[in-house]
Amino acid sequence: MWLFTTIGFFSVVQKDGEQHLTVRARSSADLHRLRTSFMPEQSAPLNKQGTDYPYRATISRQAFAKGMARIGEAIDYHNFKDEVADRMGTERAHTYHHVWTALKRIENEPVSPAPTSKIAIKGLTYGGVVLNAEGQLLLRKPMNHYDGYVWTFPKGKPEPGETEAEAALREVWEETGVVGSIAKRIPGEFQGGTSKSIYFLMTVERETGAMDDETQSTAWVTPQEAAKRIQQTTNPIGQKRDLAVLKAALALIG
Repeated sequence: MWLFTTIGFFSVVQKDGEQHLTVRARSSADLHRLRTSFMPEQSAPLNKQGTDYPYRATISRQAFAKGMARIGEAIDYHNFKDEVADRMGTERAHTYHHVWTALKRIENEPVSPAPTSKIAIKGLTYGGVVLNAEGQLLLRKPMNHYDGYVWTFPKGKPEPGETEAEAALREVWEETGVVGSIAKRIPGEFQGGTSKSIYFLMTVERETGAMDDETQSTAWVTPQEAAKRIQQTTNPIGQKRDLAVLKAALALIG
């Protein structure tokens, strides 16, 4: 979990094979404040013990839960960022504000399907063939034609706990800025160069215009134009897969 507080920012995880929790930070001072203010049972910070988080400490799950209760009991402010500025300075408040601004993207996230959907399987990737009201299909151009792909369908790896449908909707939204709605699952698993992929036929709910930095551009094209653009891909396995996905999607559309 990520924990933003008035005394610091922390990432809390349980490492494989360990019973205690590891509390990670990018500032040793943050860990010191957490220990002295709310979690006295926490170990002293270990420096330069990681890559993403150079400072870390350990604590039992029970002690961490008690510390979280203390943090909750100490909330007596009406504005979080103002309190951060008072306690830690305006620079940290500005940093938190940047995170808050980035998280506003959540407002445009696609609505998750019913939680009874199948949980995504590691090793598979998930994507979508999106259809608009004019019968056009959505393609994306990867940045710098990554791995030889010139035009392809959006897809990617699932995040922990996502269903297949949730992963596909999120990847479409992140890579193209399009919020989709699932119509049907496209039958089959499609082999690419490094993984198998599952795709869903989707319709458009809205376009946010916010693509991630892995996408150079997107295009709405006819099925015939989609086939021509996919054939520009120089990765032979990827081109074969995308043409197979296109054929299967068009069979569902009728």
